[in-house]
Amino acid sequence: MATNWGGLLKDEQQLEELARQAVDRALAEGVLLRTSQEPTSSEVVSYAPFTLFPSLVPSALLEQAYAVQMDFNLLVDAVSQNAAFLEQTLSSTIKQDDFTARLFDIHKQVLKEGIAQCSGATDCSREGKKHI
Repeated sequence: MATNWGGLLKDEQQLEELARQAVDRALAEGVLLRTSQEPTSSEVVSYAPFTLFPSLVPSALLEQAYAVQMDFNLLVDAVSQNAAFLEQTLSSTIKQDDFTARLFDIHKQVLKEGIAQCSGATDCSREGKKHI
């Protein structure tokens, strides 16, 4: 489905308003990065870079991405289940980055307690999970 952005791209005022709204939305949704001026502060942040409009991707590169998607997903899944590897790999980051350290603490707690979150196919009740 082709979209004609020509009219919007020619209206500079509308484009600026769209950009302002997109930045506000990014800030509200937490699409944030620490700034280079205050790299260790979570109090001073900026929005992460993004594009307003879809970007063209050469079809050969898109097909290449599709071709490796399953293998990549399997790799990510295997890494996520190897706690020792994750801890070793992330150890230096965990020491320096509070956010990553907190995420890893949550990961360790989930491993210790087990996964208790209900999926869309179950109904969590006081008696436990019931398949629907």
